[in-house]
Amino acid sequence: MNRSKILIPILFVAFVLSACSTYKEEAREREERAQKATGDIRIALVWQEKLFKSYFYEGVDLAVDEINRAGGINGRKIRTVRYNNETASLERDMDLARKIVADSDIVAVIGHYLEVGSIVASVSYQYGGLLYIASAATSVRFSRHGFELIFRNTPHDRVNGVDLADFAKTRGFSNILILDDRTIYGKGLADVFHERASKIGINVVSRRSYNQVAKDYKPLFDQFKKLAFDAIFLGGRVPPAAEVVRQARVMGVTVPFIGGNGLDFPLLWDIAGKAAEGTITPTTFHHDDKQGAAQVFSKAFYARYQAHPDTWAAQGYDAVRVLAAMIVKAGTTAPVVVASHLRFLENWDGVLGTYSFTREGDVTGDINKFQVLRNGQYELIERELP
Repeated sequence: MNRSKILIPILFVAFVLSACSTYKEEAREREERAQKATGDIRIALVWQEKLFKSYFYEGVDLAVDEINRAGGINGRKIRTVRYNNETASLERDMDLARKIVADSDIVAVIGHYLEVGSIVASVSYQYGGLLYIASAATSVRFSRHGFELIFRNTPHDRVNGVDLADFAKTRGFSNILILDDRTIYGKGLADVFHERASKIGINVVSRRSYNQVAKDYKPLFDQFKKLAFDAIFLGGRVPPAAEVVRQARVMGVTVPFIGGNGLDFPLLWDIAGKAAEGTITPTTFHHDDKQGAAQVFSKAFYARYQAHPDTWAAQGYDAVRVLAAMIVKAGTTAPVVVASHLRFLENWDGVLGTYSFTREGDVTGDINKFQVLRNGQYELIERELP
């Protein structure tokens, strides 16, 4: 049995039981302080800065500086507090969530990268009275708990898996091998892709899984020597997924890889090098997107950092901008009130595109684009979905 299927319910129940008693006072105090506060608006950021290179913090900082230079929110400045998950572990995500909840001056949280970490942390934030916008959690399970303070501004895997399969069909891939890393994220995404691919006439020649902690993946690909396929769907995250790609080329595999946002990091190229050439992923943002807000953001980002913004810069930037807009609309930083406005937001014109939020806190809108890795850089592919 998949260990993650057991882990999440156990952790969830444990957190709910402890949160009800531990966080009740913190939530009440946070709400009262927010109603009366006049100083800086404190927002917590949680990311894995040391695990891989990304521009998440830079995107957030740009949004914060733009808002503050324009006078802030009703005269109040935004101040962010960084909490880094240096070990890339679930335990660290849980620990950081507890520390953030304990600070009653913080009214919102943006970030978290690990799928399971985001899900478990959301329990702390809900019961601790904090509004939470997840930037990377795509598992469908993230929004299944009926929480009123929990959101994400990235499409979930039911959307991503279907879009990827449809895109693969339009690109002419008719025989696909599916690999997944057995995690909530990797297996969940692969399940949706598999289901959709079968419905639209793509032949899944075989499906296998791999262990993230393994070092040698060559025996895995040795099994496929006699199979004919024109692409590999890879449900996994870097760094392990990058090593899978690298060793596939060592074993003579030449077809392109297709995957989710878990491959959308420079670390894929750093580890796999030329082996990753041609990898295709969806993305909520690309700096070559001609959409107006995206271009304005890209130019401002490049002027400040002398680098093109990545997906994670855009996720962080848009989360801050939409959060600030809802605080203005609510007239308060009280998380429950701000969350109510965010949940009923429709057709927000952000750098990711035009989107809304569902009652469950999921982002909804036609914001997925596709990109292909060329010479270490992802290039935008003109969308070809029906």
